[in-house]
Amino acid sequence: MNKTKKTAKLILAILFITLSYSQEPNHKIVVTDLQSLPAENNTAKSHGYAGMIGGQLGEVTIAAGGANFPNGLPWKGGKKVWSDNIYILESNIWRLSKTKLPIPLAYSASVALENGILCIGGNNSTTTINKVWLLTYNKNIKDVEIAEYPSLPEPLAFSAAIKDEDFVYVVGGKNAKATTNSFYRLNLKDKQKWEKLSSFPGMPRALHCIAIQETSSNKKLFLIGGRNQIEGKKSQTPTNYLSYDLKEHIWNDEGNLTINGAPRVLMGASAEAKGSMHITVYGGSDDLLFNELENISLQLGVTTNDSIAKVLTNRRNEILDNHPGFSKEVLAYNTITNKWFVYDSLETTLPVTALAFKNNDDFVIVSGEVSPGIRTPKVHTFQTDNESHTFGVVNYSVLVLYLLISVLIGLYFARKQKSTEDYFTGGGRIPWWASGLSVFGTLLSAITFMAIPAKSFTTDWSFFFLNITAILITPVIAFIFIPFFNKLKIKTAYQYLEDRFNYTARAFGSLSFILFQLGRIGIVLLLPALAISIVTGIPVEASILIMGILCIIYTAFGGIEAVIWTDVMQVIVLMGGSILTVIWILIHTETSFDNMMSYALERNKFNVANMELNFTESTFWVVFIGGLASAMVTQGTDQTIVQRFLTSNNIKDSQKTLYTNAVLTLPATIIFFGIGTLLFIFYSEMPAALSPSISNNDSIFPWYIVKELPIGISGLLVAGIFSAAMSSISSSLNSVSTAYCNDFHVHFKPELSDLKLLRIARIATIITGLIGLLLALWMANSNIKSLWDQFYRFLGLFTGGLGGMFLLGMLTKKANTTGTLLGLLFSAVLIWYISVFTDINFLMYSFFGVVSCFCFGYLFSLIIGSKPSNFIAIKK
Repeated sequence: MNKTKKTAKLILAILFITLSYSQEPNHKIVVTDLQSLPAENNTAKSHGYAGMIGGQLGEVTIAAGGANFPNGLPWKGGKKVWSDNIYILESNIWRLSKTKLPIPLAYSASVALENGILCIGGNNSTTTINKVWLLTYNKNIKDVEIAEYPSLPEPLAFSAAIKDEDFVYVVGGKNAKATTNSFYRLNLKDKQKWEKLSSFPGMPRALHCIAIQETSSNKKLFLIGGRNQIEGKKSQTPTNYLSYDLKEHIWNDEGNLTINGAPRVLMGASAEAKGSMHITVYGGSDDLLFNELENISLQLGVTTNDSIAKVLTNRRNEILDNHPGFSKEVLAYNTITNKWFVYDSLETTLPVTALAFKNNDDFVIVSGEVSPGIRTPKVHTFQTDNESHTFGVVNYSVLVLYLLISVLIGLYFARKQKSTEDYFTGGGRIPWWASGLSVFGTLLSAITFMAIPAKSFTTDWSFFFLNITAILITPVIAFIFIPFFNKLKIKTAYQYLEDRFNYTARAFGSLSFILFQLGRIGIVLLLPALAISIVTGIPVEASILIMGILCIIYTAFGGIEAVIWTDVMQVIVLMGGSILTVIWILIHTETSFDNMMSYALERNKFNVANMELNFTESTFWVVFIGGLASAMVTQGTDQTIVQRFLTSNNIKDSQKTLYTNAVLTLPATIIFFGIGTLLFIFYSEMPAALSPSISNNDSIFPWYIVKELPIGISGLLVAGIFSAAMSSISSSLNSVSTAYCNDFHVHFKPELSDLKLLRIARIATIITGLIGLLLALWMANSNIKSLWDQFYRFLGLFTGGLGGMFLLGMLTKKANTTGTLLGLLFSAVLIWYISVFTDINFLMYSFFGVVSCFCFGYLFSLIIGSKPSNFIAIKK
């Protein structure tokens, strides 16, 4: 009985701890109060302002101008007063600047530049202006200085401004006569004059908000809310929102802003781009009480009946005296799924016509209007809770156990590492099917598991043929490359280059491979670290260190056998988990399968081939041609893959290893692209399930895994992500060690004993791992939105010419050493030029590298005409 009680208590304790980890926070946005704006002119009460100007400049916040009613409420005779004061917030303490604005001013558009705050237009009691000033902070005198910028082509107030790259954009606003559809931009490089752009469509707008965010195609500027104020008439309040494609320069009506099917009116709200695909909108006024108040105002303006005027006045005062304040809601918009939802509802109302800006990861709202005519001096920062810490004890236990098994596999094979042959090729003990799964696992990695679903979620299947080219290139690798490698009994792929040309060619090939692998280690380490950070709250840097150190340990001791068998384990886990994910999404999506497919087709999510003859975008030709070149370089010259071929004792087994990868690639590609499309449908149906806190597109699939899959299963899949990264990294570590020892160390110290070389190989593994760790830590602090793109950029820049060298050696007799090396040099210059000075898509870098090296090398060999290098023919 006592034992039963103890067991029950233990189970309850575990459940309590697990639930405490998985409990959602009360609010998804954490609100922090900063010091309120001080009272003006030593008065007892601080009123606050509407329409202030300012932003963040380093450690200093500037808030200037604004309008309020210091002498009484407007419906009780209070007069509106505009301010020329400038307040400075430093070390969380506000102080009044000695500098004043050139004139009392409010309702300007303001935007923070690197060197100051740009104040654009605005109005006061007598005029609307077109003046533009730059407010800078002089650290020496600890005060604000003001410089003049080019004026707007027209006076504007209640407009909105935003900076993107080298341009400042100003949208909408009200001039002295009416609300406008104006759209201007200023080039910050020349600062000559404002350029008039195409006016936005639909009704004019003021009191709107704007934000710039990435979409499935290009970066766009979004125009949300606002109103069209018409003198003497009822204002118009749009419910639709617009977008402006910053690349194509086209406005588009995105439809109505709807929450649960009901259109929303938003006036005076604040907005920010959040994460990698969201816009969050803070507060705003709807048109319910606003309409009644405006109708009363219009009737009071025309009625001559005192009794009617009295009734109208009493009703107006009743509304204003008991006004509930403006919205408490923070709305979110996903620019990929085009869905709106209520992200959070806060405890207090959010001010409208407030000074709002980003400060690192925080969103700051200074002062503003909390209800008609009433200002607040309060200053708040809003920080999105990353909604992590929901992993739970069970999932953590599964993760730790899985990582422990990976390390134990490495330590188990450590006892078999008696020679460099064991360490580099497994001593002939590895079956071809395991090597084949290892090739597939190495190419699968966290890159495929996370980045491909992210690509098909955000765009479509246009990269599908990139993986198919890995299948199509199989005959070339099987019947050209593998026979050379096996017949010559080489230890690295680059040893062939010395046999065919000279040691310089071998050294370059090996060095290119090593440099590429260092970059690859960094990328493959960073991807799961980003996912784990979102899932558990563990810092990205800590995750990188955990994975990197564990991987270095088991690879340094277990050699190629540990690498291959951990690859086999992670392939089983990841593919099984991926199939389970597909089934789980289909079960837990309310839409029928037919409707899901129709929904995706209508939005072009299954587009696999853009046949436009354009080499600057990811068209079919770019993906197919560039993919073939990349696949040839990867499978034919990359030591991580070639080393798997070399673990086999004969050509047929090496070819079986290659065929195993080819057979698995097609279904895996369909599954991973399909997961991305299914995630798009799932989060279109349930937009609130995808948090704006996601700052990297590649984290979408891990987010689903942790938030939606059952406890234990999600832990296993996250562990699989770790393992996928570690297996790929271990392949790189072992292959780099192999290349360094055989291509460099042995060349300069040929008398070295095998046991000493084995020791050097382990040291090289550790050093390579540490360098990769440092690169991953550096990339963790870089703004890289899609690591898929970066991976293929590295591949093209570093290894394209290398593929051309191999083809020159294998396919031609006349290619000689001097001509080939000159071809390689010219190829490197060409690729550098293309990457820096053209818009050619990065997927084409490998193709241009291979073709240019082959053509230049052959041409220079013919011109030089010296004796060809040792041409090696492989006879079947």
